[in-house]
Amino acid sequence: MIGSSGHDGIDWNEVWRSRMETSTALKRNRGCSDFWDNRERAKKRATPSAGDDCERVRWVTSSLPVTPGSRVLDIGAGTGAIAIPLALRAAAVTAVEPAQAMRDVMERAVRKAGIDNITVVGRHWEETDLQRDLDAPYDIVFASFSLGMPNLKEAIEKMNEVCSGTVAVFHFAGLPYWEQIMLEIWPRLHGVPYFPGPKADVIFNLLYRMGIYPDVSVSSDEHRLTVLDLDAGVDALRGRLLVETPEQEGILREYLAARLVREDGGLVLRHRVHRACIRWEPHRSGSL
Repeated sequence: MIGSSGHDGIDWNEVWRSRMETSTALKRNRGCSDFWDNRERAKKRATPSAGDDCERVRWVTSSLPVTPGSRVLDIGAGTGAIAIPLALRAAAVTAVEPAQAMRDVMERAVRKAGIDNITVVGRHWEETDLQRDLDAPYDIVFASFSLGMPNLKEAIEKMNEVCSGTVAVFHFAGLPYWEQIMLEIWPRLHGVPYFPGPKADVIFNLLYRMGIYPDVSVSSDEHRLTVLDLDAGVDALRGRLLVETPEQEGILREYLAARLVREDGGLVLRHRVHRACIRWEPHRSGSL
């Protein structure tokens, strides 16, 4: 079990909000959807070169109790990496995605695949109207590494409200690879320490406070950032690390030169990443 007993007087929703706000402010964006509302990032996300993203999709899809009759709600669906394969196994999928660039890529992929059982909702989850925008109830409601909302308690309550079966959230149990890099290099790049966003322990403790006692499983995988050369490595991380000046680029280049390992004609940067699947059945929860 991760987290504490839930009786420590801590407002875990405020912990989530504060850590989310601090991390987002450092990265100078308005949250996950703002970062991904970029055509080039969306295209790259849709055609991942790293095997770990394919593994993430396999892990998430295999963790959901999908049957041919399932009606599924995917919150923060991105480019449809999970919604599209689920649509081939389920009766219907509703994909909520606020970033226009991501929706454009997803809708093209849906048309290309000839899939007709995906409905796309172009809103933030916080702004989604449960009666106007959705067709509840859903057998499965999930969010895969897309919990960018500042008020997590309210977001979870909305998930519970539209779910008749299983709710699942997938989130990092430890630092994702980019935050591991940020912790090491951010002070040199920007003159201030980096503060990571909230992790799965905060979600667990908040759920516990809400009277929800979820099942938790953790997956550990090696993330491999593979690039052709040092220049490509700098380009791959430039946007996420807010590298804008020649001095900053020199710092990043020096950092990568010391850590990239030559392998199979390219360069590889490895990090161990821990991810959590947190699942519960809201209709059996003491909070409802």
